[in-house]
Amino acid sequence: MANGSDFTKALEIGRPPNVAKLFPNSKALLVSGKVIDRAMGAKGNAIALAANGRNHFVIRGVLQAAQRANAAVIIEIAKSEGGRSAYCPVNYWNMARQVDAVCNELGITVPVAIHADHYGIKSDKDLAEAKVEVPTMFEAGITSIAIDASHLPDDKNLLANIAINRRFLPGQAWRPRSVRSRGVRAFPRCPKRFSLSRGSMPMIFSPTGSP
Repeated sequence: MANGSDFTKALEIGRPPNVAKLFPNSKALLVSGKVIDRAMGAKGNAIALAANGRNHFVIRGVLQAAQRANAAVIIEIAKSEGGRSAYCPVNYWNMARQVDAVCNELGITVPVAIHADHYGIKSDKDLAEAKVEVPTMFEAGITSIAIDASHLPDDKNLLANIAINRRFLPGQAWRPRSVRSRGVRAFPRCPKRFSLSRGSMPMIFSPTGSP
């Protein structure tokens, strides 16, 4: 995306409220993953790279490559890598700040989503903690999340996703269109996976995250 009136307009309307509040003077186009998802659907035959930003050097390299390719990109990190007990220096609470800083430093103008991948929920205790923790991640600039409750039985898996989507995610947040199922490959035609995804669709497609 070239600099100019189109980019200025994209900055004004494209950044979600949590990002605009956190970085009011930024020229980095940090967007909801929902925007990239919809753009790929409109373009057709498109795919976006989701790069695992485990350290600052990876983030810099990926953003430079995306700018050179003039392609939107998703910077992500999983709970095991960037959660409270993780081993990477990049985490859910500093990833957006690092991406924003690099974008401004290097003049990156392509859209960038900040994604919390594989946010694992394996127990009722994890679910209770998620209700407190997930909102703080969006306060820190996360723009999309993939809840992974696949270690739970199917009914609890679905209910955990609905519980988080309904009350603890901002309306602009992107939720990848599936509910992960342990032992089932990621194909929408799989009956088991389809039933879980269908159960979560009111949460996914409602602008407010509620039915």
